[in-house]
Amino acid sequence: MDLSRSLYGDLAGGDTAAHEHLSDAAFLGAIVEFEGALADAAERAGVIDPAAARAAREAVAGFEIDSVTLTDIAAASAAGGNPAIPIAAELKRRAGENTGGIHVGATSQDAVDTALVLCARRAVGRMDTALHGVEQLLADLARTHRDTPVMGRTLGQQALPTTFGAVAAGWLEGLSHAAGRLRAAADALPVQYAGATGNLVATHPDGLKVHDLLAEGLGLAAVPVVWHTNRQPLVDVGLTAAQVAGAVRKIAGDVVAYSATEIGELAEAAPGGSSSMPHKANPAAAVACDGYARRTPALASTLLDSLDCRWQRGVGSWHAEWQTLRDLLAATASAVSRIRASLDGIRVDTDDMARNIALTGHDLNNIDTGHAGDIVDAALRQQEGHHDGLRDD
Repeated sequence: MDLSRSLYGDLAGGDTAAHEHLSDAAFLGAIVEFEGALADAAERAGVIDPAAARAAREAVAGFEIDSVTLTDIAAASAAGGNPAIPIAAELKRRAGENTGGIHVGATSQDAVDTALVLCARRAVGRMDTALHGVEQLLADLARTHRDTPVMGRTLGQQALPTTFGAVAAGWLEGLSHAAGRLRAAADALPVQYAGATGNLVATHPDGLKVHDLLAEGLGLAAVPVVWHTNRQPLVDVGLTAAQVAGAVRKIAGDVVAYSATEIGELAEAAPGGSSSMPHKANPAAAVACDGYARRTPALASTLLDSLDCRWQRGVGSWHAEWQTLRDLLAATASAVSRIRASLDGIRVDTDDMARNIALTGHDLNNIDTGHAGDIVDAALRQQEGHHDGLRDD
């Protein structure tokens, strides 16, 4: 496991399945992967001969990103401003005299962007599994407590009773919406292969063929054909990840509020303690979820700022994305992991819910919760249909 991007932050988040695809080693390794796939595509398109493709594949196969090479590449990247330059140079060295299959018709941005896309898609894929687990926990809560009365609260005050199932159904709908958008944005991420100024001149007249074969080989979308200065694909993933983080942060905030000593309606199964106050049972997982999620709006803002790209290559804006997107996805993944830990086995105190309803004079034997149960049923049907559709695909 290599989490050198942010060792403490990632491990403290719990599940690191997504983070393993976001480390520096994974990012640089994906650049090497791009070069191997490009050699395959160029050979299939007839742009390079089999000997050149074979030399490229052998160079790629023997190039492993470990702590030593990672440090060397990082240091060497300073000269050209990106890691693709030293990686391509090292691959050419390994290929010996036959270097024609390395970096065929590509520019550094092609390699870096495609590597970032590969990291993002893989991380979102692992995150999606965790999100499905959270959705199942929420669906179980909604189903179990479909008719459990709880006091509704607005503007910090008690309002009218609803059901805890309806509360959980609201959490579920918000998260499912955001998760679906993130999944779609990740599925749409494209390959980047357009050459120095985005016109594939180095591989003309076969450049578009190489492009499409490269997309096919890596399992990526082939449109837009050139997005060197059109950063919408990465912004889509970043913003939808921030939406997921916001959705789980909403749940975490509610869990913290419901867990307050004076309310006592929820309690995490494994609450955290205090170094100085032994009586405390903190909703530690929900608090950690909130902390990770709070980082994402600013990171998303940086991606939006990176939409300002000059001419045919972003000036600093492109460079700002590499760490930002990976940090945003990692923070979101940690927030998802922590809300899952918070909800798993959470204790619902129906007695305290009833006690709090009575505080404002409501008759516990005659509570009107309106269509709360119907809302739960609708949310559950929608969720079941959504996941049936995913399985059919």
